[in-house]
Amino acid sequence: MTDPQTNQNPQAFDDRPVPLLNSSAWQEAEARLYPAITARPDVYMRVVELVRLTVEQLRQLGSSTSALLLAAQRGPDLVLDVLAETGLSAAELDLALVADAALAMRHREVVGEQAVARRLRTLANARHAGQDWVVVEEHGPSEGDPFVPYHRLEVEVATGRALLVTARADEDYTGVVHAVEPLHVDLVTGVVEESRQEGASPTFHPGATARDAHAADLRAETARP
Repeated sequence: MTDPQTNQNPQAFDDRPVPLLNSSAWQEAEARLYPAITARPDVYMRVVELVRLTVEQLRQLGSSTSALLLAAQRGPDLVLDVLAETGLSAAELDLALVADAALAMRHREVVGEQAVARRLRTLANARHAGQDWVVVEEHGPSEGDPFVPYHRLEVEVATGRALLVTARADEDYTGVVHAVEPLHVDLVTGVVEESRQEGASPTFHPGATARDAHAADLRAETARP
C-alpha cells in the first residue's frame, strides 16, 4: 500500500534531513553551474533543459530522503539517462555539475513536500486524539535569539485556522522581534495559506511571554460560545 502524500511505501519512507555535506555540495554545484555558461546562450539553454528534465526524473522517486540520497549516488548517470531519452548533446557540459544542480533543486522541493506530509500526519493524529489545537512545526529557541530564528506553527484541528509564532533578529541583529501572524492551513493539502479571517494581520510583542499570551488569547477565541 502506498502513501498518497509521498508516493512511497510507508515502510520505506523517511523524512530525516539530508546530510549537510550532501546538500551543501549540491548548492555549491548549482551556484557554479550557471555563471560559467551565461556567455554561451546555446549551452545555457541546454543546461536549463537538462536540469529541468533530471528534476522531473527525480520527482518520480517520491519524497523520501532515502530515495533522494540513493539517486545522488548515481551522479552523472542521472543526466546520461535524460540525454539517452531526449537526444540532447552532452558536448561542453559538466554532467556532474548538472546532476548536482538538479539534486539541489529537487532537494528544495522535497523539504517542502516532507513538511506538508508531516503537517497532515500531525493533524490526523491530533484529530484522532480529540485535540482542538496542535503544534505542527517548531524550530529554534522559543525565547528568541538574534542568530537562530524561532518558528512555531499552531493549527486548529477542525478548521485549519493557524497561528505562526516567531522570533527573529531585528535589523541590527542586536535584539529580537516577536510576532504572531494569523494564517490558515488547508486540511486536505497541508499547504499554508493566508488567513481567511477578515482584517487578520501580524502583531508584534516585546517578548516571548507577551507573544505567547497573545497567541493563547487568539486560540481561546474559538472556544468561546
